[in-house]
Amino acid sequence: MVDGSKLQKPGVRYAFTLVELLVVIAIIGILVALLLPAIQAAREAARRMQCSNNLKQIGLGVQNYASARKYLPPVRIADHQETWLVLILPYLEEQGVSDLWDSKLGCFYNQSLQMRTSIITAYFCPSQSHESRLGTTMPDGSGGHSHPRSDPAVPGITGWQGSLTDYWGVAGSTCIVKHNEPPPIPNPLHWKDFDNSNSHLLDGPIPQCNSKQVTYNANKGVQSFVPVTSFKSIIDGTSKTALAGEVSKKTSETAQAFNGDYNNGQWLGEANPFCQKCTLTDAEGGDSGFGGAHSGVVLFVMCDGSVQSLSRDINLTVLDCLATRAGNDPYTLDGAVSPCVH
Repeated sequence: MVDGSKLQKPGVRYAFTLVELLVVIAIIGILVALLLPAIQAAREAARRMQCSNNLKQIGLGVQNYASARKYLPPVRIADHQETWLVLILPYLEEQGVSDLWDSKLGCFYNQSLQMRTSIITAYFCPSQSHESRLGTTMPDGSGGHSHPRSDPAVPGITGWQGSLTDYWGVAGSTCIVKHNEPPPIPNPLHWKDFDNSNSHLLDGPIPQCNSKQVTYNANKGVQSFVPVTSFKSIIDGTSKTALAGEVSKKTSETAQAFNGDYNNGQWLGEANPFCQKCTLTDAEGGDSGFGGAHSGVVLFVMCDGSVQSLSRDINLTVLDCLATRAGNDPYTLDGAVSPCVH
């Protein structure tokens, strides 16, 4: 038997030639180019599933809140006060954060910095990026509230810090609101005409409270409020009525999750369609509205806790039907209905 090692010439080193090395690198590059889109698609699918799970948790949180309280949370109680995202915290296994809100201290701006800046992971879509999950806003000075422009707890920053959220409640449709109040019946209310005294009349599942039915303590913290809706109010069907959905980056970064100065509710329908530049900030030219970072779809949780993946090509008139709690407006997601906005 011939020993191959003895056939090697002394001082000769065996290696790839430059051509062979370039071929190997080219093959690796081709494989990476082929695999990378698949990897990115898999990652986005996982992020989309997590976003859906977040909305599912929020929907179940609202259901558990309603089961305990016998009514649905308002999108906000009033200016400066708790939003629905504060009210459902105990039902999202966030009792510790909920306990930080002390109504005896007063409104949002009187709460501790820890409360105002608590980050709730379930309130963020993993596909939507933010430089910070904290936003800075100014007090609006309404309702007899008086607060400095800058947060005393955070020197050097103009404004007040608070945690953000990528999910907003459905405040109502963009149709004329149908009133079921006793005479004298107010003039028909269009979503663009709402103000703090009549927005409780809007036709979504979780409209804000009637400001005349909120009582306060000496520090302007909420002492009590009268609920507006319950599941009995959702006569269009809980599986047919949208409760909350993902919003654009611009929308998310213009409000804070716990601050009732900002509605945390968005109108949905023909006059307020999905955002188109959903992943851009205001400075980058982003637009407002429902819509997120998922390609081709927008995720919503319905009042029954189910999650719907709505096509961006959905007929806009159907969105108005999705937003109403008692519009008596049957629809199919792939169909169309008569427009209500003129």
